[in-house]
Amino acid sequence: MRDGGPVVAVFGAGRIGCVHATNVARSPGAVFAGVADVDVGAAERLVGVVGKGRVRSVEAFLSDPAIDAVIIATPTSTHADLIARVAASRKHIFCEKPISLEIDTTIAAIAICERSGSMLQIGFQRHFDGDFLKAHAAIESGRLGQIRLIRLVSRDRTLPPLDYIPSSGGQYKDQVVHDFDAARWLMGAAEVEEVTAAGAAIIDPAIGDAGDIDTAIAVLKFSSGAFALIDVSREAAYGYDVRAEILGSEGMLLTGGEDIPDGVFLESSHVKARTDSFITRFADAYQREIEDFIDVVAARKMPHVAGNDALQALRIAVAADRSLQEHRTVRLAEVPGASQPEPDA
Repeated sequence: MRDGGPVVAVFGAGRIGCVHATNVARSPGAVFAGVADVDVGAAERLVGVVGKGRVRSVEAFLSDPAIDAVIIATPTSTHADLIARVAASRKHIFCEKPISLEIDTTIAAIAICERSGSMLQIGFQRHFDGDFLKAHAAIESGRLGQIRLIRLVSRDRTLPPLDYIPSSGGQYKDQVVHDFDAARWLMGAAEVEEVTAAGAAIIDPAIGDAGDIDTAIAVLKFSSGAFALIDVSREAAYGYDVRAEILGSEGMLLTGGEDIPDGVFLESSHVKARTDSFITRFADAYQREIEDFIDVVAARKMPHVAGNDALQALRIAVAADRSLQEHRTVRLAEVPGASQPEPDA
């Protein structure tokens, strides 16, 4: 580790890779090493825009002892293999969600990191969003009393490309997994016990033809008796929309809805920079999560959002898919990979 902080490389020069590379490069606590991507031209353009770092292969970065950590921002299908390779090189890892679309592969990747001593942080950026941080703090303080119901809304501005759908893992694993993770985080010690889900392709029939849905709901029942109600859409004409409503025994909190004026019909003219996409809506959160990862590496401490968080959100998504297909409530105990209790000190 250099005097300037951990030396960090970014794998992936796509949209989220550009965000992470820019945030590492501007961080005063890290040294940006550069970018690896199968599209060398894209990597070169990104390094040129950032104005720092080099374009090298994955192998070159992994064999370089000066590299302390890697950010994985490549396509989902490559995540688990890259995690194993980075862990084998004894470097620390930030990986965009998901680790994998498969539970067994996710569990194996987490185990590899544990054996190697590589810290693994997962890119669930809502943990670092100002709105959601305030909500979490209010819950933790006890101000809301006993939590009875959490409602989460997630609506993309525009549909993803149709050629993305077959490899996405489906709406629950791809889009709603962020809400599953947020619900677990906000609910605290309580764990999800049951999942009931419904959805359909009502925006674009071609998504249904590809075997997916574009509009969905899910109801999570927690061990505390509380519920989380989640509604999601792949398209919202008025802009990207993520917010939460938390009902407790002592009151209610709304968060993330400052772009939603009361009593106003919202259509395409309402879209602004902040609500253009998840990239702009969570710009500050992406910066904070990378700063947190840099701190994790520098201080050799456990990340706030770890591999088990990815695993448990994936288990809920698997249960939601099963509920959708089988038209029934699914107990999470039916899905392997439950959290293990922490060993006694």
